[in-house]
Amino acid sequence: MKNILVAAMFILVLGFVMMMLPANAELKRGQKLPAAAMTDLNGSEIKMGGKQNRAYVIDFWATWCGPCKAAIPFLQELHDKYAKRGVSVIGIALQSGSEQEVRRFVEDNSMTYPITVPPAEGKAVMNQFRVDAFPTLYVVDKRGIIRLVEVGYSEEGEQRIIKAIADILAE
Repeated sequence: MKNILVAAMFILVLGFVMMMLPANAELKRGQKLPAAAMTDLNGSEIKMGGKQNRAYVIDFWATWCGPCKAAIPFLQELHDKYAKRGVSVIGIALQSGSEQEVRRFVEDNSMTYPITVPPAEGKAVMNQFRVDAFPTLYVVDKRGIIRLVEVGYSEEGEQRIIKAIADILAE
C-alpha cells in the first residue's frame, strides 16, 4: 500500500511539473511570423506577418515587468532612428490590465511607438506568437521571416537587435 501511495504521489508531482513547463517554445529564427492584425492605442491597424513593406521589431511586454521597463528607452531610440528607414517598433502589452491602464503607462513613459493591447490579457496572442516570458522580442524582415529572437533584455541583446536591423536594411 505504501508503494502505491509513493507511486501515486510521484505521478501527481510529475504531472504538475509537466503542466508548468511551457507548451510551446518561442518562435525560431528563420520561421515565418504568424499573420495577425491588431489595433494600436491610436486606432490604427497594424498588420504583421506575411510580406510587408516594412521590417518590424515586435516587443511582447508587460507593464509590471522590470526588464520590459528597462527596454523602453532602447525601443524608443530604435523607433526614433529607424521608423523613417522602413523599420517599425511595435509593442504588444500582455497581462497588463485595461487599455486605459496601458495608455496611462505609455504616456507616463513617453512611448511614441505603436502599442497594442489585445483582449483577454492577450492569452490568444501569447499562444499564437508562443510568448512564454517577458520581454520576448522578434526582429522580422519585410518577407515576414523572423531574423532574431530575444527573450529577456540585456546590452548584448541590444547589440544583436541593432545588427539584425542593419542586416535587413543592407539587403
